[in-house]
Amino acid sequence: MGKLAVVLVLVASSALAASDDAAIQSTFIKPWVEAVRSRDKARVESFLHPAVRACINPGTKDFFDYSVEHEAQSDVGGPYRITKIEPMRQAAPTFLPAEDVDYPVQPTYEVNIQFEQSNHLFVLFLAPANGSWFEVFPCPNEKGIAYLREQRKLVVEQEKKAAQLLAELKDPLLRELRDLLRRHQKIDAIKKYQAAASVDLSTAVMVINALQKSTQ
Repeated sequence: MGKLAVVLVLVASSALAASDDAAIQSTFIKPWVEAVRSRDKARVESFLHPAVRACINPGTKDFFDYSVEHEAQSDVGGPYRITKIEPMRQAAPTFLPAEDVDYPVQPTYEVNIQFEQSNHLFVLFLAPANGSWFEVFPCPNEKGIAYLREQRKLVVEQEKKAAQLLAELKDPLLRELRDLLRRHQKIDAIKKYQAAASVDLSTAVMVINALQKSTQ
């Protein structure tokens, strides 16, 4: 391929990427953020790719309900930044053993959105359909659903433990943690609680999340 042809290919690729970026921001990111901030589960679910919604059935409904509800109940107040918007350079992660899930459509872009107030980072995988962009989740099979249900049981147990630890929190530590959260210093609150209570990072995060919800 001649130099001119290479240049033309690079220019075309750059223009296509810029076009994709603009479409992703207008058809997905902005309206998706508004949907999540509305805490309306149905609105959030509408941003799932049509091929993903097609694989929701009585067997997989619990998985998708949990995933969508997690987004809809997230703390996404304040300003946000798009920290990554790039074409996929490798296969999207399945989050489960490969034999337990399958993507109904392969995502072609990865988008990272950072909410500064809560320091919450969303890592989203997207694919286009009908002129818009949508979020893509893998569809679990029966084995994957069984695994996810076991994991959900563990999460419920961890949440109960976090609630118990939160109930045991007393001043001055409780007051100091609330003050850090009021000043949007969630990471500092997690570190402070972890050091004071001598717990693992996962437990500290869950306790601070529970404290944050209790003060909203």
